[in-house]
Amino acid sequence: MDAFYASVEQRDDPALRGKPVLVGGREGRGVVCAASYEARKFGCRSAMPMSQAMRLCPQAAVVKPDFAKYTTASRAIRAIFERYSPEIEPLALDEAFIDVTASLAIFGSGRAVGEEIRAAVRSELRLTCSVGVAPNKFVAKIASDLEKPDALVDLMLAPDALAARLAPLPVGRMWGVGPITAQELAQRGYATFGDLQRAGEKQLALYFGDAGRSWWRLSQGLDDRAVDSDRAAKSVGEEETFHEDLVSVAQVEERLLVQADEVARRLRAKELFAKTVSIKIRFSDFETHTHEKTLAIATDQTVELREAARRLLANFAAKRWRAVRLCGFSASRVVESPGQLPLFGDGKREKLSKLDDVRDRIREKFGG
Repeated sequence: MDAFYASVEQRDDPALRGKPVLVGGREGRGVVCAASYEARKFGCRSAMPMSQAMRLCPQAAVVKPDFAKYTTASRAIRAIFERYSPEIEPLALDEAFIDVTASLAIFGSGRAVGEEIRAAVRSELRLTCSVGVAPNKFVAKIASDLEKPDALVDLMLAPDALAARLAPLPVGRMWGVGPITAQELAQRGYATFGDLQRAGEKQLALYFGDAGRSWWRLSQGLDDRAVDSDRAAKSVGEEETFHEDLVSVAQVEERLLVQADEVARRLRAKELFAKTVSIKIRFSDFETHTHEKTLAIATDQTVELREAARRLLANFAAKRWRAVRLCGFSASRVVESPGQLPLFGDGKREKLSKLDDVRDRIREKFGG
């Protein structure tokens, strides 16, 4: 969607149409949730501190977010998507991947589907969206951002032509490359996708490990990740944005362990077990990293989830660290049974389960 929150506000309030609009909070460390395109002309953007945005565009109207309204609009948009495919992976209220491979016999092409979706969103909801059509998720995401707002970009190209089309793009558009990482890449001479393409996979892996291999593949337009239509239904997570950045690893660990406690409690309440756990760390410059671990046995136990969070954080913090704005913990690939347990256990899991049961009953009676 194009400047989704701001566009919804402009749609619903005629006095805001054609004017710069900032959606977000003014108080404390308020940030911009969305900036209308009229505000973006002055340099305002989402995730910017509201104080900075107001200095850039003092005449902007500041609107407090109304997430209930945005959720209602998002559901209406989702209903339009479902006319064309059930394979939908939402990224947020305003963005989703849609795999239309199985629908092409009916609608003709991905481009045709994209045009129909744009037309339906405009006529039925009085909003605009931008569509990227591509062979995979990464390139579709890139394409959807290339000519915003209210555009469709079709990158269904042969591999060589696709790599050439991506070559001029700055590395900052790469998944997993934030401002600091982009600066590090530029210092080594890698400023564009084309630079990464020419460097080759081996050289990038030598400098950057697995991340380098991933960046080389993405620079070529290669991405084998499937659209996961069950993603939202198969995860339980918690995250927190801090009023003041947390500087030490110990402070972040403390918050992650609290989040792991809550995720474990929610899993038990739903009688679910998680196979994969992940942490999310967002630095003060908004560079965001997610790291995950697959567990040997699916679990709902607080101790096991806490230990997984602690190890993931320690491994990440050993490689890079600076002030943290947000952290989160989530459990995914959830199942209804932990599966086959070790034949000769030491009774520890049973004891931990009893402990968790006591903890849950205490919480239910006395609160957090």
